[in-house]
Amino acid sequence: MHFDERPSCFRNLAHEILYVSVLSCAQLLTQAALGNILVPLRMIGPAIGIEDTSKLPWTLAAYSLTVGIFIMVTGRLGDVFGHRLLLIVGYLIFSIFSLLVGMSAYVKNDIYFDVMRAFQGIGPAALLPNAIALLARTYPTGRRKSFVFSMFGATAPTGFILGALFGSLFAQLSWWPWGQWILAIFCAFLAILAYCVVPQEVSLAVHPTGKIDIPGSAVGLSGLIMFIYCWNEGPVTGWDKPYVYALLIVSILLIGLFIFVEMKTEEPIMPLSIWSVKGFPGVLICMALGWSSFGVFVYYIVQFLQGIRGASALLTTAMMSPITISGLVATLSVSQLYGRLPAHFLLMAAMIFFCISNTLIATAPVDQTYWGQVFVSTLVAPFAMDVSFPAASLIVSNTMPINQQGVAASMLNTVINWSISLG
Repeated sequence: MHFDERPSCFRNLAHEILYVSVLSCAQLLTQAALGNILVPLRMIGPAIGIEDTSKLPWTLAAYSLTVGIFIMVTGRLGDVFGHRLLLIVGYLIFSIFSLLVGMSAYVKNDIYFDVMRAFQGIGPAALLPNAIALLARTYPTGRRKSFVFSMFGATAPTGFILGALFGSLFAQLSWWPWGQWILAIFCAFLAILAYCVVPQEVSLAVHPTGKIDIPGSAVGLSGLIMFIYCWNEGPVTGWDKPYVYALLIVSILLIGLFIFVEMKTEEPIMPLSIWSVKGFPGVLICMALGWSSFGVFVYYIVQFLQGIRGASALLTTAMMSPITISGLVATLSVSQLYGRLPAHFLLMAAMIFFCISNTLIATAPVDQTYWGQVFVSTLVAPFAMDVSFPAASLIVSNTMPINQQGVAASMLNTVINWSISLG
């Protein structure tokens, strides 16, 4: 494959590889932190005091909730203070709260665990939009940029399986908190590495004199948090509970107030002008629908394999491991297709893959062999992830002005992770 010329900010190829690796680990570890709790969840739950299985989804939703929502703020912070600084801070926050999540083994309280998981999600929320913005600012439009974005997207399924593997190994054979503590150590190491390898040329703030929209941030975050809380709490306690539908009404009103505030403020956290960029609203709608269906897929395939077919956490990980190989094939295939097929066409193909993977697992008979629909669904799902994310990222980075790259990346990641939590 012939690539464009290497950007001048890199000293050599090794420097470029390190740079892309540090940024790609933002995506990899975000999904690893999901996998290392989701797959061994049936063993972790009783260890932290969760006896009611209806409370288990909250351990996942709390993390995805803050990942998706705080991205709105951290992208803007990156524009004002510099994406490199936010990347380093993100890895440090991720490290600290991964350590504290592991401490749940001593606290043995499900509320503490859920709160620490929520704070843990702020780390990836700082990492993802700023990593994407750095890649977008580093690489001009071309085949090299397409390949780098494909590699960034490919780390998602690999990260999930690696997280599931180590989480299951420690939960079954040793002690589950080590999965979190190893994650904390790795994040701290990446914070140091990011300081060393991210070039200063692409680290400068886009809006060094800009302001942070505190009122809009507070109203928007509150509205989205309440909405997701009601969406996850309603099926557990019942939608007829007064506090559930009262909070739902308040959340909708707050989201409406957020839009009004953004129309009036001088420097909004979500400039309404980005919605006028051709194709941007359609991209977000597609990503919302696709990734919410993935949230359903990834939760219920684990529950199906463990709760109905009786597989252990490690066996479940092994059954889902084809995701990594299929993800690599998807990445290599997609990187060849960029430039030859329109990104919008690839995004449409990704939506079809989302539909197929969910349909396969939803209709899988209990007594069917693993090599039937479950196996095929693990082959199809990575194509949905690895095609949709790079395609959407390229559409956004190629159409948005540079001073709105961070905001656009934030919106894209907000929609992805908020949709996973919603699903």
